Amino acid sequence: MVNGGLQYGGAYGAQDTSGYGAGAPGGGYGAVGAFAPLQGKGGLGMPPPGRQRRLNIFAICLNIFMPWILFCLVAAMLSFEMHYTKPELCQTLIIITVVLLVLLGALDVLYMMWRRRTGEASLATSTWLLFLCVSCLVAIGVAVPLGNHNFWASSQVFFDITALNSYNGVDPARMRGQELMDAGRVMFVNGTRLDLTRAMGFRNVETYCVAPITGGAVVGNPPLAAYDFWAVGKDCCSSNSADFRCGEYNNLEARAGVRLMRDEDRAFFRLAVQQAESAYGIKATHPLFFHWVRDPVAETFQYQQGAFQTYMVAMFAFFAFQCVLVFIGAGVFCKFV
Repeated sequence: MVNGGLQYGGAYGAQDTSGYGAGAPGGGYGAVGAFAPLQGKGGLGMPPPGRQRRLNIFAICLNIFMPWILFCLVAAMLSFEMHYTKPELCQTLIIITVVLLVLLGALDVLYMMWRRRTGEASLATSTWLLFLCVSCLVAIGVAVPLGNHNFWASSQVFFDITALNSYNGVDPARMRGQELMDAGRVMFVNGTRLDLTRAMGFRNVETYCVAPITGGAVVGNPPLAAYDFWAVGKDCCSSNSADFRCGEYNNLEARAGVRLMRDEDRAFFRLAVQQAESAYGIKATHPLFFHWVRDPVAETFQYQQGAFQTYMVAMFAFFAFQCVLVFIGAGVFCKFV
């Protein structure tokens, strides 16, 4: 008992004497006491009392700008021409980037676990590198659906239209739909108009509205042998009366059409045309669908402008989001790491 007591007392006595002798605050439980291993070389990640850890400004800037730049690159890649011309390359680059980020984050976690086993740190000691990897993965996770949606809603329509031919001087009274199968933008001859008395709507959740494009250079505007050119729009008419109000229907200077490019809508517009054929006793051999406009070029480039506007708003919004995320992370690191 005496020897045991001396050994027990000596273990703490030596530490206490050394602690106080060195002038360390808190005595034996200070710099070289029982908690000394927990505060050396990173410890448990808790800073000593009364002292906060200094922030790494370079790491903060890197964590703000790197995920944001990655977000901008991925969103731009998926929103614009590269997605249209090289979709497989876009997908491959994104997969490679994700794999590299996951591997880098996993290596950082393994490094922290190794430091814990060697007594240098614990799992509480997270790093800015791990934060960077997670932030970059979040950036990709946000950029991919946003870029895809921006492409499908705007850019794809723009590229599809510009990939087709443009026709001037098209006379709906003398030309047939088979002759303009590759038409993207059409400028009709003077005297072309919409026949609003033969408009029709087909209801399927949304209302698909159609009106035949007639007139042309034929004197007297007689009924056509085939109505192959139709102006279209959604939710701009009723399904039980001829009240077409789509596009620039009331603009007397409008005599142009921009081709409908939505494959998912074409079948419903075709059903609306079939209803018009039955209701008005007319014939549409090979109907083509257009948005009725005055300036087809300006109308086409509105799709591209819409894609750029969406991209710019998303770019600045994600920068603000990333700044908030880094601010929260810096606060957590400063307090607990």
